[in-house]
Amino acid sequence: MKISDFELRRLNDFAAQREREVGDNPFIHSPFGLKEEGNFVSGWTMSYRRAGLFYNSAGRMLFQKDEMILITVPATETGIKPLTADMPFGWDGKINENTAELAVWWAFEITSGSEADEFMRTNHPSVIFSYIDSDGPGEITVQFNGEFWLITD
Repeated sequence: MKISDFELRRLNDFAAQREREVGDNPFIHSPFGLKEEGNFVSGWTMSYRRAGLFYNSAGRMLFQKDEMILITVPATETGIKPLTADMPFGWDGKINENTAELAVWWAFEITSGSEADEFMRTNHPSVIFSYIDSDGPGEITVQFNGEFWLITD
């Protein structure tokens, strides 16, 4: 199933569907899901983890369930550029609407819920997630439409 089949779909609907499809099958992995746990990871830490994985697998880059998701937050439709210099940054949780919103908070250094609500409604930010799943590398772009996050490509 391709993400492009779901253009202009709500991100959390897609994440829930992918989570149901994967179930408990240990041979299928999806970075999408509704769990909100996870941590932002700096570029330095991501490089260190990759080097450790390469070393521990004797040069074979083995697929693991805890694969790092790379997050990039581009300038908004209104031209506001992210303030953080450490991008792309990593995420060790699932891709969903909560993660997209946290990425915007992180990238634009937003500190309060009221500030975030106003910023998101006014500027319609986008977030780009790059990941590896059972089908190989992938990328998804989502945008806040004023109410929720939509898959745009």
